[in-house]
Amino acid sequence: MQFKLFYASKNKLRILEYHSISTNGFADQITIKKETLIAQFEYLKVNKYQTLWLSDVETMLKNKQSLPSKSIVLTFDDGFLDNYTELYPLLKEYDFKAVLFVVLGKIGQKIDWGGKFINENDNMRLMNRVQLDTIGTHIELGYHTFKHDNYALLSLIEIESDLKLCQEVIDKENLNVFPALAYAYGGYYRKRGHEQKAFFDLLKKYGIRYGLRIGNRINVFPLKNQYEIQRIDIRGGDRFEVFKKKVRLGRKKLF
Repeated sequence: MQFKLFYASKNKLRILEYHSISTNGFADQITIKKETLIAQFEYLKVNKYQTLWLSDVETMLKNKQSLPSKSIVLTFDDGFLDNYTELYPLLKEYDFKAVLFVVLGKIGQKIDWGGKFINENDNMRLMNRVQLDTIGTHIELGYHTFKHDNYALLSLIEIESDLKLCQEVIDKENLNVFPALAYAYGGYYRKRGHEQKAFFDLLKKYGIRYGLRIGNRINVFPLKNQYEIQRIDIRGGDRFEVFKKKVRLGRKKLF
């Protein structure tokens, strides 16, 4: 049983990971049906979970404050158009906050991870610059690499080039992006040692203060390692009971 279960509520930080939202009943590993997401939001609201931005978490860290007893960070990767058309209105309705990790070199484009479009549906397009501005009342932006590369498969030189390109887009488009990076595919230099230290030093060099992996565990607050923050993967096929257990317990192996 993971030891984090025994920490006080004020020491637990749950970070949920989502991607795309469908309105046609389709669901898969990264796509959740809108009605399923609504049911999950209802559960969080009824059970008095407080949604936070990562900038809120940082403020609490700096001020040595405790977390609210039921703190949760909702994160969405990539920047799908449906996060604008479906998620943003829901966040306003529930008065929730979320963090959107943007593929900065693909703003407004069709998704072509690996050189192929996922499909021809316009909803598989990413949000454009105007839409990214519009959602700012409820959604905080973060980094999700320049073109959705897996950093675990890149050299440090290639990663530095990617970070430079990200910064160029942010400067050119005058985007307000919080310095947190969600590793695409959850990929980063996992093995402790010289190379991992060099990787983390590179993130620091480019102003990235937080790195988010997957891991499926609840974080202990204050955060021990800001570049290995864990998220809980919420999949479109999860039964509602599984979702509730993930929120309460984190790691799927417990059930």
